[in-house]
Amino acid sequence: MHDADKSKQQLITELSAMRRRIAELEGLAAERQRNKEVLRKVYDDLEQRIEARTAELLRTNEQLKQEIEERKRAEEELKKIKEYLENVIDNSVDAIGIVDRQGRFSLWNRRAAEIYGYHFAELAGKSAFDLYADPQELDSMLQRLRKDGVVREYELQMKKKDGNIVPMDISISLLKDDHGQTIGSVTVARDLSERKRAELEVKQAQEELQRYSKELERQVSKRTREINSILKYTPAVVYITDKDGCYKLINSRHEELFGIKNEEIRGKTVYDIFPPEVADQMRANDLRVLTECRPLQVEEPVLQKDGRHTYLSVKFPIYDEQGAVNGLCGISTDITELKKAQDLLRRLSGSIMANQEKERAAIARELHDELGQVLTAFRMDAVWLYNRLKENDTKAAERALTMCDLIDKTIDEVRSLATRLRPGVLDDLGLIDALEWYTQDFAKRTGIACIFKHVNVPPVDDIVATAAYRITQEVLTNVARHSFATRVQVTLQAEAGMLTLGVGDNGRGFNIRELAESECLGLAGMRERASLLGGSLEMQSQPGKGTKLCARLPITSRRAAVN
Repeated sequence: MHDADKSKQQLITELSAMRRRIAELEGLAAERQRNKEVLRKVYDDLEQRIEARTAELLRTNEQLKQEIEERKRAEEELKKIKEYLENVIDNSVDAIGIVDRQGRFSLWNRRAAEIYGYHFAELAGKSAFDLYADPQELDSMLQRLRKDGVVREYELQMKKKDGNIVPMDISISLLKDDHGQTIGSVTVARDLSERKRAELEVKQAQEELQRYSKELERQVSKRTREINSILKYTPAVVYITDKDGCYKLINSRHEELFGIKNEEIRGKTVYDIFPPEVADQMRANDLRVLTECRPLQVEEPVLQKDGRHTYLSVKFPIYDEQGAVNGLCGISTDITELKKAQDLLRRLSGSIMANQEKERAAIARELHDELGQVLTAFRMDAVWLYNRLKENDTKAAERALTMCDLIDKTIDEVRSLATRLRPGVLDDLGLIDALEWYTQDFAKRTGIACIFKHVNVPPVDDIVATAAYRITQEVLTNVARHSFATRVQVTLQAEAGMLTLGVGDNGRGFNIRELAESECLGLAGMRERASLLGGSLEMQSQPGKGTKLCARLPITSRRAAVN
């Protein structure tokens, strides 16, 4: 129907309806606008919440990544620790085993297999309780384990696979779950066999040491008594001093001779006991021992109540635990009477040698003068007989001529013998000419080349000359008898008031220490001659390297020693 066909009322009614509809539409539009505003607010809020949630998710994702990395590191560390623990357990010096509540094994290390003889596979169907040798010991240990939850270093007898029973040191700890329930135990065992043997050996060693200590104490006590007896009853003076020369110990002989007790002398020196000149000499000898760190034997004069005495002192260093010298010990023997006897013997020996030289000179003169004259007379008679018989009796004349030759040889031998007994050249011309003549004569008689050299030798005392000549004579005689030498050299020189005589050969040599006593008599005689004059004599020799002798004599003799 068209609007023109409608009545006013209808139009008004429709208009009113249209206005209401418009109003409804406007309300709907306003509501929609409000809804848009609300939706926009909700959307904005949702956007903010989404952004916040997204950021939170990103942070959570990063945290998860970090946790994953940390867990991986933890797993790697746990793996390393597990490998380390497995390595430690497997290479432990102790047997380690883990069992459940029924005693079934879940772990059995290599050392356990070595000790018990069972490999892990062989333990299937076996219980840990089967390894204990004594059920009573096992019960006692289990009671302590239930009470304390742990057992440490509990000694038990255990059974090996081969049936041997060995002592073991057992430590057990219970294993519990998260609820505190016991699920098993871990056992650490150590074989005590070696330790027991070691303890037994130590015990035996201690017993042996105790016996040795007692024996050592007995020996020390015995040696102490012996040493005390020696110190008490020895006629020698014995003392010990420190490095500064302070006395630490003296024996009873020292107390008796010098009037001071052992308790009183400690801390004192020789200057508190003896006169300064004697103390100076003693201290100088002590310092030599301390400085050179070697023993010293020296004569020391001491003035006592009954006069001057001579002591033969043997001094040697004393060492501490570190090997350092901290003092010395001296043992002095009174040799006054021995020195007197030696002086008397020296004078007697000198007198004997002087008389021997006189006797030799007398015999030489008798041989030369008397026997020489008789032989000369015999020769003259033999020549007379030869002259009378050479025309009438040829054989008798030849016999007389033979007698002349024999007498000539005898005269030469007598002259040579007289010369060797006491060469006149020694008395008439001196030592140098006498040695030149004797070395030449020695070369002729023995066929050994003999060279004599002398340097700066002044005129010497006749006693020194005789000693040097006799020493040379004795040495060359020994060379001819024993050395098998082809060459020998004699040297003579003077220096600083001493005459040095040297004799060396290229013979077979010898070991001086192996000389028999009878073979040493000639050497002893030569030393005695040198000693009488205040000199010295040394000999050096080695097998295959010849022999050298060196005698040092004062150019001026001590005539009092031989008069």
